[in-house]
Amino acid sequence: MRALLSGVAACLQSLIGVLAFTPGHAQADAPPVSIVVPQPVGNPTDGVARKLQPLLQAALGRTVIVENQPGAGGSIGTQRVLNAPADGRMLLIASQTEPILTPATMQHVKYRAENLRAVAVVARLPYILTGSNALAARNLDELTQLARNQGDKGLNFGHIGPGSMIHLLGEQWARQSDFKLNHVVYRGVPPVTQDLMGGQIELSFLPLGGSTLDLIESGRIRAYGTTGASPSPKLPQVPSLSASSVKLRDFVYGTWIAFLVPAKTPDATVASLNRAIVQAMEDAAFREYVVSTGMELAAQNTLADLRDFYATETALYEGLARKVAVEQ
Repeated sequence: MRALLSGVAACLQSLIGVLAFTPGHAQADAPPVSIVVPQPVGNPTDGVARKLQPLLQAALGRTVIVENQPGAGGSIGTQRVLNAPADGRMLLIASQTEPILTPATMQHVKYRAENLRAVAVVARLPYILTGSNALAARNLDELTQLARNQGDKGLNFGHIGPGSMIHLLGEQWARQSDFKLNHVVYRGVPPVTQDLMGGQIELSFLPLGGSTLDLIESGRIRAYGTTGASPSPKLPQVPSLSASSVKLRDFVYGTWIAFLVPAKTPDATVASLNRAIVQAMEDAAFREYVVSTGMELAAQNTLADLRDFYATETALYEGLARKVAVEQ
């Protein structure tokens, strides 16, 4: 009898989860859904979250709020989502840095990549190797020579924390190109960008999303190369790093923006959230925003696709972290 009652309770809980995220059953006083951005305001993930917020609110039929919880390589915001009830009312929007790379490279972080699961992938985008206008180097060859001439001093390279994708890209690029970088840590992409424009740092890899394209096109920062396999349609004049040197022939990396929830979230709740996010992504103005900033809209968003995607990305980027062997 106890087992039977337990089974009935589990079924009821699952049904409640489905009804809670079915617009036809939405209630005006239903608890809000929170989108946690583990980076500061102005980060590309923050921009996507805020553009999707009213669309997702309409799709779910309930209030949706965006909360920024930056710090510690994104682990503060990610841990907050993992500490919340796994009922779909708190979602993480992130790149591979926060759920995969941060726990793989920072010893104090207690969660692991497998503690999360992907609900939907919104966009994919490359990183752009960017520099301050104060640099004498006008192209990638000149930049490489300039960096080598620095010796142990190194050019100042800004990133968002040890083990972040930007940090790993910088370290891998420097190692494969035979020079050193002087790493400078920031709490998010916006302050990296500000100091790059101001000349306080000389280099960084910035994701081609948010304000990056505008800053390059307006001449406020320089673009030396892309981590994409080929130039971006938005920046056709910026070469791929992999084509610039034999030493960099395998230097092809990208990033993505995805929604994630705790792995123990019921399948029915994940499916309902997935439908709502995919519906919101169909909005014409949102799609124009994504493309206009240099990102590419994700197309494969079935639950089976998402399981394969997250497993593949976890293996890939945990492998990159081991390859670079970040020192704690």
